Amino acid sequence: MFGKKVELVAWLQNPEKNWGAEDSASCGARVCREKLSSDRIHDAKIKRTDYENRKENIFKETSGRGHGAVLDQSAFLFSIDNLTRASTLFLCEPEYASHLQQSLRVATAERGFYLPPNLDSEAERLMKKQFRLYETMQNNEIPPEDARFILPLYTKTTIQSLWDSRELMHLDSMSQRAGVPSEVRETVQQMMNLTREIAPHLMKNRETNYEILSWFPSSQLFAKENKTIENLISTHSDFAFLCYSGIDMSEESIKKAVEKRNEAELANLKHFHFTFIAPMSLACFHQATRQRTWNQSVQSLESAVRKGGYIIPPKISKSKFRGEYKDLNEESFSFVRNYLNDPEFLGVLPHSLVVHDLIHINGWNAIHSIGKRTCTEAQWEIRKIATKISIKIKEIVPGLGKYSVPQGILYGKCPEKNSCGKCNEK
Repeated sequence: MFGKKVELVAWLQNPEKNWGAEDSASCGARVCREKLSSDRIHDAKIKRTDYENRKENIFKETSGRGHGAVLDQSAFLFSIDNLTRASTLFLCEPEYASHLQQSLRVATAERGFYLPPNLDSEAERLMKKQFRLYETMQNNEIPPEDARFILPLYTKTTIQSLWDSRELMHLDSMSQRAGVPSEVRETVQQMMNLTREIAPHLMKNRETNYEILSWFPSSQLFAKENKTIENLISTHSDFAFLCYSGIDMSEESIKKAVEKRNEAELANLKHFHFTFIAPMSLACFHQATRQRTWNQSVQSLESAVRKGGYIIPPKISKSKFRGEYKDLNEESFSFVRNYLNDPEFLGVLPHSLVVHDLIHINGWNAIHSIGKRTCTEAQWEIRKIATKISIKIKEIVPGLGKYSVPQGILYGKCPEKNSCGKCNEK
């Protein structure tokens, strides 16, 4: 009843004009060397009996030689049900894909969790225990956004996910690496199989189009290790500002960019750079990476579980469940540490696990994303981190930092359905 279902529900096409899944990329590629528009090229080429062979040749000579922009001209939309949160964390890592995901706040025992065939009864017992505590806490007035921290990465969920061809290939390559659980790999493989059925020439692995150096690097939560992050953590175990660089931009120009909505000046804000390292729960990291406004790299899950840090949400910390919550976290970590050579066991980890996130924010992020994440409607943990970032930006670049404020103040009015009223207190 709650088995995984991966559906390719839409792709870039136009049936009325006989544009198929591969035509936007193949005809677009020809525009670079021909005098006609892609529409006229399509009308002329599609009638040829060798059209399929010609598509194969054009992809061989373009994307097959590393011209990735051709692959960006196609798009595929997936609706995926009953995949795990481990899978959605993985899908959200490449920065040039887009997602709308079910909130963990509405996870239910009815949908439940995934149990890999090779996991023993102890793993099942622990995940059942995590779900029981989750439901008990909710039934005793612990809000869902706090109770969810105890749920495992194998909790089932649903997502809508939009990709271009280049990032799908990136995702496919990532899924084949060591440390990736089989359920995650299976999710990606089903996505690739469906795409290759309708776009076999476009989606072919031609080696050069699978060159790792050609992709915008993604954070790698499931990597076996990240030594640079480990070195940083050894010096900065808590939230820390690491470095800054910026251009010479006057306060008047920054004011013009923000208050006058001058996009030419707004573009200059992208050349301010702030780097932070922040410990956060997996629940928080999922939000931070899904929204794609920060450049990130992250501590590996394997390293994080060895350290064994976890977040205790405020409402749980003050409740009668604090001791049970702590005991179950420590029991879960202890269990997974016994099997770190097998990535299948990573899905038992609760969302409370602390990972260190290396965050790069540019000047535009400093007003846009910080504005949204310091709003009282933002989840409490990410709001706390965003507030620390905002304070540091104000110290370093006061002219920019004055706009690193909650979105209602920044926009001049609250965009939320239920305003807290604080934006009117400025």
